[in-house]
Amino acid sequence: MSRLQSIRHKFPTFAPLLLSISFLLLLNGCTDYKQLKTDLLSAVSKQEQVKSYQFKGSIELKADGSLMGGATSPMAAAMFAFLKESKVEYSGLTTLEPAQMEAAFKVTPTGSSNIDIPVLIKDNKLFFHIPALNKDEEYLMLPIQNKQGAAAAIPADALKNPGQLATSLNTLLVSGINPEWLQNSKDPVQLPDGSSSKRITLDINKKNEQAFNDYWSQSLPGLMDVFKSNGLISATALDAWQKTLKQVQFRTPSTISFLIDEQGFIHEQNWSLSFTANGSTNINHLAWTQTLSDLNQTPAFTKEVPAKQKSVEDLLKLINPAAAKK
Repeated sequence: MSRLQSIRHKFPTFAPLLLSISFLLLLNGCTDYKQLKTDLLSAVSKQEQVKSYQFKGSIELKADGSLMGGATSPMAAAMFAFLKESKVEYSGLTTLEPAQMEAAFKVTPTGSSNIDIPVLIKDNKLFFHIPALNKDEEYLMLPIQNKQGAAAAIPADALKNPGQLATSLNTLLVSGINPEWLQNSKDPVQLPDGSSSKRITLDINKKNEQAFNDYWSQSLPGLMDVFKSNGLISATALDAWQKTLKQVQFRTPSTISFLIDEQGFIHEQNWSLSFTANGSTNINHLAWTQTLSDLNQTPAFTKEVPAKQKSVEDLLKLINPAAAKK
């Protein structure tokens, strides 16, 4: 038997093995998971360079009563009842130096009329109008903490460094994940301005559900420290929040995706999460979408400081005069 005849004779035996090896090589060659993670971490880090932008987004919540856990606060219970099945839409523009923002929020609980809440940050103050609490053209006002540390409702760093805050949170969320949990869009995604971008998605599925939940639990202390260091949560509330969030278990299907432009900036985030809480098997759903545009362009602000203002202290005096005197 000639050498050629010998190869032909043995080919049917080795063909399945060769095809399997080729298929595995092809799969590995299609997606460089480590590079996807590197690209995502680079985009997350680059958000610190964004100093002004326009934004638009929405949050949809479908929550089960188990999400409340053992909370007994009447205010918390009322807020949960109002928002447990709701959609919040928002849009606006902002700049960080100096901190200024104009935004409009529309809150629509299922089965109820929507509530429009205009918001303005200007001159180290936060202004917002809630129809149920304010007269026409009247805004509630909250002071923003200055550099001298004067008492205030809102820390200035949280407003001046949202890019750094977002970078820190997303870095903690992404840095330790298994690269093979990531997927990329096969084709470029076109942005409204005609430029192209790519989508990188963190996919939580049956294969990695438990591993992701373990990673979530391990990451919580770091995430809470970021909120604390930015003045967004007090030390006394830190443990309570951490215990509550540790009860959250993400379920499939859940995805977190990032749309990254040609310059490496994140233009859009889409979070579609299914999760249980407090030992219940009932599923909660949270969907958050946010798009950014006109990055680092000069915003065209139009709103002035409201002429009619009411402080939170004034509001408390009207709601509960006895408590306001304490």
